[in-house]
Amino acid sequence: MRLVGRHGTLLELRLVGYQHPGERVDPWDSNMLLVEVRVVTSHGSWDVIDPCLTTWEAAHLAAWLAALGARPELLGGRINEPNVTFTAQSHAGSVAVHASFALELRPPWLGSGDLTVELDVDRRQLSAAAAALRADLDRYPQRGDDPTL
Repeated sequence: MRLVGRHGTLLELRLVGYQHPGERVDPWDSNMLLVEVRVVTSHGSWDVIDPCLTTWEAAHLAAWLAALGARPELLGGRINEPNVTFTAQSHAGSVAVHASFALELRPPWLGSGDLTVELDVDRRQLSAAAAALRADLDRYPQRGDDPTL
């Protein structure tokens, strides 16, 4: 998925594999995904590959992005994972998606604290990002039941 903000910010997330491709029993380990993350901000840019989403978390993120693309007036809700949190708010005819990075997803040049990137995007980008993330998930489907339900 790719979101390009109007002020030069960028967020790309691409699923690149299972963290434990041979694991089939443990629901967490068998569904933990390696995610390639690329971020560009006015403060700097960075790339990292990190096991920061499970298959069901990626599916929730895709559904959230699709919902924002279809009905941006319904901005309630957030995606909150240990290393990245997404929130959104209406912003002058577009949607401002805020991605906050913590722990292993923090940029290496950041001193202390976490970093939040604002991506001012239109509905088409949100829908395209959701579709791209779903296409990635087709290659790495959920294995077994979601233990969080």
